[in-house]
Amino acid sequence: MSPALRARSPNIIDDIVKRPPPSPSDKAPPQKKLDVKSRPASEEPTPKAGSPITTPKEKNDLKEVEKKECKLSKHDVIDMEVFGQIIELDDGDSSFVSDMVTDYLEQVDSTFKKMDDAMETGDLKGISQLGHFLKGSSAALGVKQVSLTCEKIQNTAKGKTTEKTLEEVMSLLKRVKEEYGAAKIWLLEYCPT
Repeated sequence: MSPALRARSPNIIDDIVKRPPPSPSDKAPPQKKLDVKSRPASEEPTPKAGSPITTPKEKNDLKEVEKKECKLSKHDVIDMEVFGQIIELDDGDSSFVSDMVTDYLEQVDSTFKKMDDAMETGDLKGISQLGHFLKGSSAALGVKQVSLTCEKIQNTAKGKTTEKTLEEVMSLLKRVKEEYGAAKIWLLEYCPT
């Protein structure tokens, strides 16, 4: 989490958890989504300082995920009630939500790399801990399907290191990366970084 984000709300998760769900009349109107395909190249957004830059390979990977027949709806991927509460914490300029999304995306990419490294060495305890970590940060942002699968990773990786357990964890890692791909597309459409 960035220092600016910590200073703005040091107990963000406490704020989110303690806050009652918004009534339908209190929900913020959806932000206008830009159609990236119709935008001229001269209007391409420039990345903010410190924000992750999406490489051409990552853009192609995102397009591949979009092309795949996605069985998950937006409501399967994102818990709109939780995400709505985060939007309410914003001061109206959407930088708070954008900062949270940017931090989350960086965190997930880093955690997946650590999970892959742990998988190579068969470190199921490490994978279980990383699954627990990612479960919590995903739930806090409302990325519910990733959170649910990370909980399965956490619990499955607690078992004995057997060929079957390693296969199950590998399958769950593949699945959570696909779910994250769908969530990342939605998050980047909602608030481009």
